[in-house]
Amino acid sequence: MDLREKVNPKHTALLVIDIQKDFADPAGFRGIHGGDLSQVDPMVDRLEQFIPVARQAGVLVLYTQQVYNRDKLSVLQKEQFDLDGRIIICDPKTGGHEFYRINPPEKDVFEKQNFNAFSNPKLQEKLSENGIKTLVITLMDTYYCVEAAIRNGYDLGYKIVVPEDLVAGNGKHIEIHNRTLELVQRTFGIVSNSVELSGIWG
Repeated sequence: MDLREKVNPKHTALLVIDIQKDFADPAGFRGIHGGDLSQVDPMVDRLEQFIPVARQAGVLVLYTQQVYNRDKLSVLQKEQFDLDGRIIICDPKTGGHEFYRINPPEKDVFEKQNFNAFSNPKLQEKLSENGIKTLVITLMDTYYCVEAAIRNGYDLGYKIVVPEDLVAGNGKHIEIHNRTLELVQRTFGIVSNSVELSGIWG
């Protein structure tokens, strides 16, 4: 199956992973603790141009949002919470869970309490209701939540496409970012870019 057929809007969803203040904002947790966010704003610039192209073509656009609410944490996460004495990131009390530079429709946002986007069963229900076969997976972090979505999506039977210019993380770990893209190319799907996909959808 060539890329054009694989990303046919009739059966493709664009999944925007965790573009949130604690990960992406210079004033968020990573920014104030010395993270390298140099990849982030250029990527969001491209995303803001890319989403309208996807929507106009009829691609389903969905968003995930990491929220660490103590009442919803796993036993292991609660143990860590108690050791730290607080939730470190994506705490609703700090606002670190809020989206960075985008304001997606609430109906298209799927909250999660861990790395795996599919831990929220409503996401898979939404994909199934819309006959989705291919996931275009974007945003943050390449080697954490994006990679978790790639691996779990692949295991669930979705075709995986990753635009390399629409994924990012802490620039200090660029070698791990590159390793994830290599894993996609070797095993899980196709590495493309926003220009190529926009050309197909446009």
